[in-house]
Amino acid sequence: MLDLGIIGRGKTEDYQTKFLNDLVSGEEISGEIYISEIKKRELGETGSYEFYVTITNHEYKKEWVCKLGTSYYPETGNIYGKKGGRVYIFIDSLNHVLNNKPRNLQDSYSVNFDTFRRAVNDKVPLVTLKAIQPLNTNAKYVNLEVISAQCKTETSRRSSASLDDLADKNPVIRMGYANLKDRKKEVTAKTIAFELKAMLNHGNITEVEYKSALKELDSVIQKQCI
Repeated sequence: MLDLGIIGRGKTEDYQTKFLNDLVSGEEISGEIYISEIKKRELGETGSYEFYVTITNHEYKKEWVCKLGTSYYPETGNIYGKKGGRVYIFIDSLNHVLNNKPRNLQDSYSVNFDTFRRAVNDKVPLVTLKAIQPLNTNAKYVNLEVISAQCKTETSRRSSASLDDLADKNPVIRMGYANLKDRKKEVTAKTIAFELKAMLNHGNITEVEYKSALKELDSVIQKQCI
């Protein structure tokens, strides 16, 4: 089979698709966020580019495709957003909810688009956006304000580590875990729990990993009737 580099984003053919002009002030949309690549506008104005913010709600099978126009400088890879504009409000509010930064401090934003796009697509799985009335009375469409967002933290990325994974970091746990599964008692469950606590205290594992490992340890004990 020939790999064409196609990356699927889930089946959306049967989803109800709406666009930026379908949103009214005060409306909120929530779901999985995806930032498209940036492209020059079809009309070909100098320095005029656009990208899409797509919000997909898999529970209700709805999808919002919102086009954002911006200035873009290929030599630096940066986009530009002026205070009060659609791009500025979107990035400014996203920075606020994710990094707890104050709103509207800068008169404009210059943002490396590739870094921005990669960060959102890789580390921000879900957002809630609110449609707000633009300050410019001549604007045709609403602006998009991020009011909440989830971020994949280091803890959440590591929380799936199993007790067997943690045993690779500690030979005492490795031997004890093997003995437990083999119904041996040379190294007890209490010793494993002690080693896990020591790893937590030394910062070698997270609180999430520690609690998950203890739960898994208890499950092994119950199965082996030790």
